[in-house]
Amino acid sequence: MAHDEFSLIRQWTSRSHGDEKDGVSVGIGDDAAVFAPTPGMEMVVCCDAMVETVHFLKETMKPADIGYKAMISNISDVAAMGGIPRFALVSIAVSPRWTAEECSEMYDGLYEACGQYGVRLIGGDTASAPDTLFLSVTVIGEVEKGMALRRSQARSGELVFVTGSVGSSAAGLHLLLAQQNRTVEAGGGTDESDEWDTLVRAHQRPQAQVQAGRLLLLSGACTALNDISDGLASELWEIAEASGVTIQVEAERIPLLAKTRSYAQKVGKDPLAWALYGGEDYQLVGTLAAERSEEVARRFAEQGIPFAVIGRVEAKGQGVFLVQDGERRKLPKAGFNHFGAVERG
Repeated sequence: MAHDEFSLIRQWTSRSHGDEKDGVSVGIGDDAAVFAPTPGMEMVVCCDAMVETVHFLKETMKPADIGYKAMISNISDVAAMGGIPRFALVSIAVSPRWTAEECSEMYDGLYEACGQYGVRLIGGDTASAPDTLFLSVTVIGEVEKGMALRRSQARSGELVFVTGSVGSSAAGLHLLLAQQNRTVEAGGGTDESDEWDTLVRAHQRPQAQVQAGRLLLLSGACTALNDISDGLASELWEIAEASGVTIQVEAERIPLLAKTRSYAQKVGKDPLAWALYGGEDYQLVGTLAAERSEEVARRFAEQGIPFAVIGRVEAKGQGVFLVQDGERRKLPKAGFNHFGAVERG
């Protein structure tokens, strides 16, 4: 990508303009950004990196999808604290395999995600990479002082809930990889039905649950919260270990899309395995006081946000158990971290 670095930065970030109304007094174009936090709020800061061939494949994700998803994964972390995402910084290291046009499209996706969630891109960096693309996003959010939701506050007797559906992203990835394999075997393009578009979109264009996180925080009923980036089992284990509790969930209560079930049946896979270990659904899983569950469910229904109770927090300890077909078994701590680390389909 033989272009002047600074001219590319100006092109890719030209949509960021100064506006003191959002608290930014110095944005992109200087040595550093300057912004003012909202009075009475604490800052929430998170950073995630995406590495080509490890977190995404060029064959299954368009450049705009990669940028969009990189931003969403960070916004989701803010949502899991009950926070409001506000600002972002993006650093990219580009290999010779990527053109300036593809990188510009990646920024299209980054900006699209920012626009959906009211996030302002205020800085970052660019560099060259020898063989694969590296994309790092930092999101800065805010939450009411002393109110941030954490993983460590689950207590015995509380209920376990999940927003939305899980397993959809892993199903979509399975489909995309299968399509790619068929394309290679056929020596060219293949005609594919849009029957499974919902699953593909779940993988390429997931949604961060900011509204749900805010609802949970403001309800005062939620005690522990986590976002589902590495699979439901992994996130439940993080809550169990941080809180020092045992969690039991019921397989039949775990919400799966009908499309996920039907696609799994078509390809001979277990949709529950996708839900437990697939990851990248970016829904929220957490615990809440049992006596408040109906009230919270009603609030979610009023906002049109799916909400399901899937289990219960049991005695002190550290473990996650699944009840399925009358049998109870301990779930392994496995989850999706990298391509090849856990079988996703």
